[in-house]
Formats: sequence, structure tokens, C-alpha cells
Amino acid sequence: MNNCLYNFYRCLVCKPSKFRNMWWKTAISSSMTRVNSLSRSRKVILALFVVLVFLYYIGPRIFGYGTKKHVIHANVGKCLAAKLSRFQDNIDNFDAMTNYVPQVLAQKNYPTYVGNGYLAVSFDSQNGLYIRLNRALSLPVPYYPVVNSYIDNTSKEEVDVLQIRDGIANRIQIFNTRSGCITAESEMYAHRSRPSLLVQDLRLHNPTRSEVALGLDQILASGWKDAKTSSESAVNTIGTSVSYTLTWGLIKIDALAEDLLYVGVAIASTNIKDKTLVLEASKFEKIQILTTIQYTKAGPLDTVQGQMTDLQNACKQELEAALKIDSETLRSEHVGIWRKLWQSGFSISYSLAADALNGDKINSTIYYVLSNVPAPLHDPKTNPEVALDLKKTLHYPDQCYKEHTSLHSGTLWADAYDEDSIARIVTTWIITLEKQGCLRMISAGVEGVLQAMLLSIGSLHFGDDHLEMRLHPKDTHRDFNFHRINYGNNTHMNISVLVGENNKANIFVSLDRNDKPYYACDAGCLDPPVPLSNSFSKFPVKLTEPLTAILYVTADKIHMEELKHAIHVKEIAEAPAHEHHVIALHKHGHHFGGLPTIFWVSIAFLITVFHLFLFKLIYNEYCQAQDRYSRSRYNL
Repeated sequence: MNNCLYNFYRCLVCKPSKFRNMWWKTAISSSMTRVNSLSRSRKVILALFVVLVFLYYIGPRIFGYGTKKHVIHANVGKCLAAKLSRFQDNIDNFDAMTNYVPQVLAQKNYPTYVGNGYLAVSFDSQNGLYIRLNRALSLPVPYYPVVNSYIDNTSKEEVDVLQIRDGIANRIQIFNTRSGCITAESEMYAHRSRPSLLVQDLRLHNPTRSEVALGLDQILASGWKDAKTSSESAVNTIGTSVSYTLTWGLIKIDALAEDLLYVGVAIASTNIKDKTLVLEASKFEKIQILTTIQYTKAGPLDTVQGQMTDLQNACKQELEAALKIDSETLRSEHVGIWRKLWQSGFSISYSLAADALNGDKINSTIYYVLSNVPAPLHDPKTNPEVALDLKKTLHYPDQCYKEHTSLHSGTLWADAYDEDSIARIVTTWIITLEKQGCLRMISAGVEGVLQAMLLSIGSLHFGDDHLEMRLHPKDTHRDFNFHRINYGNNTHMNISVLVGENNKANIFVSLDRNDKPYYACDAGCLDPPVPLSNSFSKFPVKLTEPLTAILYVTADKIHMEELKHAIHVKEIAEAPAHEHHVIALHKHGHHFGGLPTIFWVSIAFLITVFHLFLFKLIYNEYCQAQDRYSRSRYNL
């Protein structure tokens, strides 16, 4: 035994190349022999195991799956998948959210909710239409304006798509008949510049060679005690008479106050002509349902009842005016305001860490909040002088936001399940912004609320003479971008925080537009002020003792030069690089590198087993050869 090990060691040291060739050939030959000795079923199992390992570990790198791209659900049929494909880019960028019916397991649910600060509604609402009470659209009215479609005794596929950039909720229904797919698409929005108006466009398509009977369900008032209804008619944009239903009544507010409070409500909705629509072969049909609503402020019963006649007249006037506007014009007005609003915004790098806050939750939450805030700057009824004062407020957001980043506040980013949960989230946001000095910004309407939310996310604070970013350096471990932050008269600023390959973060600042020169400096302002332009200027993230802001921006150069004498710090240096395991946690979902933990455990196990097998194989082959040689020599 000792002689065998000694010869084995001498062979490794003295003749490495010869021995290496020998044991590799022996190992391969022995492995092939063992594989060939397996039965056919075991060979198949072994081959499948190898393929699965390849697909699990290597496949995502080569074929690109396993990334954050949102693919259409596997069980969706071809007809529905074709309809969904036009939303794919928006879904990938978290600008659209999908809800499958029935809901897909492990998929977040985002209510297909539309609102404009005056009214709100969602598909399949359990409580009806919502109107404003206090800070949010939180008062339900038992009125169901949404028209639903169905075909009896036919299987159905359904998905809702919420386009947050356009402020539009979509419902796509595919009815699988023997002749082919019948499509019913519904598009719904609460008009941004006409706050009392709700629009639903229903598009029906029968591409088959057979006619089909499609049912339409319009509920309207249901369970509304003492509500009254009348039938009215008006002329639309092409001169055709359109019938509509006018409903009015009182909503009692459940309050702790001794005096009961009521809200008077009047609602008008255009009627669908037929409860059952016969859709002919190769036929396309479009139906528009318009709903207008008017309501009073909460007050005593006698006061509210005295306003009911005016409410009814105003509601009828709003609906008759909307009927005279082309459907494409209504939609373009609405979408144009939402897209202009989203020119300011925030984006953050996608994180795979458990419970991490990502673009889907951030975008949807901002959308729900904005849907609960009116837009007086876009309302034709707003007085020009009032509109001018609101614009001044937006241009000079004095003293708005004073606390740490709102990204760490779980209650602000709670999950939304229905209209009531959305109202709770909105109320929490508005209270937070009000108490942090943003009351004047909120009074400017939806644009002001968006700017205040962006300031809270970046811990950006407007002082008397400058803007400062109060983020803690440890919170800069993910890439994020702010675009079009309002600062001064017609000045828009972009701020990005990016983590480099050395795991150190840097700040990049540029101006979209500006009416005068602006300057910036990093923490401590020890370096000379850097003039800003439409190209990004780079600033390192610095850590000071005691802690100060990491960025200052101002239009007053002298003020910035004097800041270094007003910011008293003991120590100042570049912030240390973020720890690798923190970066890896967000990039890969665990503290290791770019592959899952099980990969490294598997690799370690395989390496250990391989070396044990190899040592045994070499030992057996080499030592057995030595024994044969020894026996043959002594036998001579």
C-alpha cells in the first residue's frame, strides 16, 4: 500500500504531463463505460437531468428568460394574447398593470380604477361610484354606471389592463364560440378636464361568419334608498336623439357628529338601445356610454334638499354638452393631460430582494393618489386669476418637504385591493404631505401633489434660497432618477443617483430648461459651485459628520459660496462603497453573485464528489497496475 502511494506521488511530481494524459483518458473511458452500461430508461433520466440543469442555470443567460420582463400568462388563448400584445411595452415598463379573471396565483392585483378628483369608479365595483369626502374619493354612491357584456352558454377569457400613463382602464373579453372568437373591449376613463364626466367606450367585434347574440347589462341605481329617476333625451354630435336616465337622491354620511350630514347627488347616464345586441357576421359595433355627476358638499338635510333642483339641471347640461363632442376629441383631451402630467416622474432600478419597493408599486400608488386629486389648472371653469396664482405656487414650492425619504414608509406604499383601500392610501399620503410643509403645493391640484410626492421620495427640501437633497448616503444603493422637478419660473431639473462598478454612488444633475443660471455643490459645499446645463454634471456622494445634505442647488451663486461657512461639519469624505452583499441582494435576490444560492451549493457538492471519484479511479487504476507488475515480476 505505501509503495503504491509512493509511486503514485512520484508519478504526479516527475511526469505530470504523461500522467495527466493517462488519467484523463482513463477517467473518460471509465465514465463512458459506466454510462453505456446503464439501461435505456436510466440514460433518458440522466439526459433529462442534464438538460434541466442547463436550462435552470445557463438558459436565463442565453435565452433571456427569468428576467423582470412580464410575459403574457401561459394559459391565455391566441385571441386574447393578440389583443394584449399592444400593451406589452407598457407592461414591461410598469406603465400598465394587468389583472386576469380569474386572478392568476402569485400575481399582484391592481384595481382597474379611474378617477379625476371629483369621481371614481372601477370595473366590478361592489359599492358603486365614489365621490369626494374630505381628502379622498371615499364616499360610495350605490350607482353602477359600467355596462358589462356577456354571451350565454359560452366560455370566456377576460383580462383588465390599467394604463396609468393614459388614465384609462381597459377590459378585454374573448368569447370562444364554435365559429371563432368574439371580442368585447371596454375602455373607461374619468375625464381630466371635465371633472363631472365618466366615459365608457365599448367596442364589439364579430370576425366569424355567423351572427351572435351578445347581452349588455346596465344596472345604474341599485339599493339607493329613496332615489328618484326620470327618462330624458338629448341630441348628440351627429344630430341623433339619445335617451338617458337621470337619477337623484341623498347619501347619508356615517359620522360621529351629533348632527346628521347628507350629500345631495344627481347622476345622468346614456341608455343602451338593446339589452341583447345581435352582432352580424364580420361586424364591428361601437357603443359609447356617458355618465355625468353633480353633488353638494356635506350639510344638514334642509340645506342639501334645497340644492337638488340645481344639481339636476347642472347634471343634464353637462351630459348634453358632452354628447355634442366627438368621442376621439374627448379621449385626446383626457390622455393629453395625463401624459403632460407624467412628464415629471421618478424611476428606480428593479430589485429582486424580498418585499422590495419596485416600479409597479411606485407607479400604481402615484397614479391612485393623482386620480383622487382635482386638476383646477385644466378645468375650463377655473378663473384665469386663480389659475395664475396656482402656477406661481408650482414654480416656487417654498418649504415643501422636511423629512426623510418616503420610500421607507410602508403605510404609504400599502397594497391596494379596492376603492376603500385606495382611499385610505390617498388619505395617508395627503396628511403626510400636509404635515411636512406641502400644503400650498397640494392646493395647486394634481401637478402640485405630484411634485410634492417626488420631493418626498428624494428627501428634497426647498429652503428660502436653495434646494437640498437630504438622502442618507446609505440609501443610495439603488439607481434612481427624478425628471422634471420644478424649481423657479419655468425651470425643470433632472437628478439621478447611479451606483458605479466600484459600488460607489454618484449624483448627476442637469436642467431641462431654465430662465437663469443655476449652480450645484455636493455635501459641505467645500468645492466651487458648478454651473448646471442640459448636460449632466457629476457629483460624488459624500458622508459628513454630523450628517448634512448630499446635494445643494441654487440660482444664487454668492449664496452657494457662503454656504460652506454655514455648514459646520467635523469630517467630510466620499461615502464608502456599498457592501457587495447589499448590491447583490437587490440585483440577484440573495447575498451571493449573479447565480442563485443553490447553484453554488451544487457546484461545491459536484466538485467534492468529482475529486473523490477521480482519486478513487486513479488510485484503483494505478495501484492495480503496480500490483500486476509486481506479481508478474516475482512469478518469473
